[in-house]
Amino acid sequence: MLRIKISRSLIFKICLIAGLVLSAQFSFAVDPIPDPIPLDNGQKEPPTQTNGLTKEPSVSATISETELDVYFEYGIGDATITVYDAFNNVVYQETVDTDATSATSIQVSNWSAGDYMITVTYGSTTQWGYFSIE
Repeated sequence: MLRIKISRSLIFKICLIAGLVLSAQFSFAVDPIPDPIPLDNGQKEPPTQTNGLTKEPSVSATISETELDVYFEYGIGDATITVYDAFNNVVYQETVDTDATSATSIQVSNWSAGDYMITVTYGSTTQWGYFSIE
């Protein structure tokens, strides 16, 4: 019978190395998954205030700490993206050719904390939704 003697200092070193590896892993972690913003289909007046956008199969959006991303499932021609602050001021506007690109990113890292509304208008359709920056 073979008997192995393990010292306490060896166990301590193994635990120390494991702890360092785990802490290093978390320091290289990527940003959390962005929150989806459901878009409303534009068939009625915008709701007073909700958190998110209602769903329409052609357009979706997500918000992270640094970016507002708008995705187009398929080409719908030119789409105008407009973002309003809580005082209904336009803080961002861009027209995107969705036949040439399927997504666009808007940098929001320097925007003030607060509530915002995004609208995406294409043809006779307008989709909108609400999101917050903390």
